Amino acid sequence: MKTIDKSEEVKKNSKEDQTETQKETSDKDQKETRKENPERGNTEAQKETRKEARDKKKSAGSPSGDSSEAGQEALIRFENVGKIYRTGQIVYEALHNVNLTIMEGELVVILGPSGAGKSTLLNLLGGLDGATSGKIYFGGEDITSFDDNRLGKFRAVDVGIVFQFYNLVPTLTAIENVDLMQDLGVKIMDPLKALEMVGLADRKDNFPSQMSGGQQQRISIARAIAKMPRLLLCDEPTGALDTNTGKEVLQILQDQSRVHHKTVVMVTHNALFADIADKVVMVKNGTVVEVIENENPLSAEDLNW
Repeated sequence: MKTIDKSEEVKKNSKEDQTETQKETSDKDQKETRKENPERGNTEAQKETRKEARDKKKSAGSPSGDSSEAGQEALIRFENVGKIYRTGQIVYEALHNVNLTIMEGELVVILGPSGAGKSTLLNLLGGLDGATSGKIYFGGEDITSFDDNRLGKFRAVDVGIVFQFYNLVPTLTAIENVDLMQDLGVKIMDPLKALEMVGLADRKDNFPSQMSGGQQQRISIARAIAKMPRLLLCDEPTGALDTNTGKEVLQILQDQSRVHHKTVVMVTHNALFADIADKVVMVKNGTVVEVIENENPLSAEDLNW
């Protein structure tokens, strides 16, 4: 019996020694691998970090305007928004079930065919029209609950608008057109500084009739940004311009986002403009059908138009 016990004990000890040796060899091999490839051990962690960053960028902000991306906050959020127009017995549903989040400082391009609801969406963004249903949050506030006075203040202070056909006062000079906002009781920056930002300080005393279409559009941009709004809305801002002048205007608008951290939302029929946007919103049949994040937007000056 004793001989058998010793034999079993020897076998047991032998197995334990082999296991310990294999473990030591495995640990040694792993250490050598990390030594030869110091970055290999971090690869999976780096992948996870990049994935988390992408997920955060794609995630929508909360209705209260809380941060949904590091260093960036949701400025605008649409929740199941609808808009119905009624004329007598005729009912037209311009928008339905619109859900959308726009981050602070983003350049957003809204694309879609004529009649898709792009302009209606832009009007709701700027408080120029009211939603029939749903909620619209701006900076954490529900603007659909604003009364007329509060809505008027919101449009005057927080929203700047650039129209396709400039809407300049023909009897006022460039600087007077910009300063017009101050005459309406809106606090603005130095009008000359606004003209400098669009490269037209030297045309401050010219009337609209003395300027080209591109220069007039740049004056209208100066007027919009002079009041330092958080949101800049642009309705076909290059629609009446040639290619080169259009690029200049797009670069100014892109700079408002990149350099001055303003949120810029542009409605256009030109699908090429999607290449310069941080976010592209596709509208069809009165609702948002797709939102595309552009991780590497082009500079406006590099746009092949």
